[in-house]
Amino acid sequence: MNARQAFTPDSARMTPDPIPFLRLLGMVEEDTPGGQCRMHLPDLREDLCNQLPAAHGGVIMTLLDVAMARAATSVPDAPSRTAVTVEMSSRFLHPGRGPLVAEGFVLNQTRSLCTCQANVLNAEGRIVATAMGTFKYWHAPLGRP
Repeated sequence: MNARQAFTPDSARMTPDPIPFLRLLGMVEEDTPGGQCRMHLPDLREDLCNQLPAAHGGVIMTLLDVAMARAATSVPDAPSRTAVTVEMSSRFLHPGRGPLVAEGFVLNQTRSLCTCQANVLNAEGRIVATAMGTFKYWHAPLGRP
């Protein structure tokens, strides 16, 4: 994926996300090939920032987590269309300011687990954070907590 590729509404899936928290943040998923995901945060609102001001670490980690989980479930032969985080390791390199995009991709997949990597980039294409995570394919029925 090209980190410097411009985000346009035409390149994004514009249907509301099924996860209310992601709708609250304003995240939008771009259509990508299987095993990859690009999640955009086109509007870094003040209420999503820390005192620097820059994107709060929880916002950055959510971008990383969702990009990796969606990459895991987008593999054509994925055993489930839902994956839950088993573990995630993240590194913050620079403050995240302005529009942000998370790019996730699959490193390894088995019948039950998927290992992924992701980067969050700013509008200039500079990596502001990275992560690696393991995701378990979820086979139980989905429902409310």
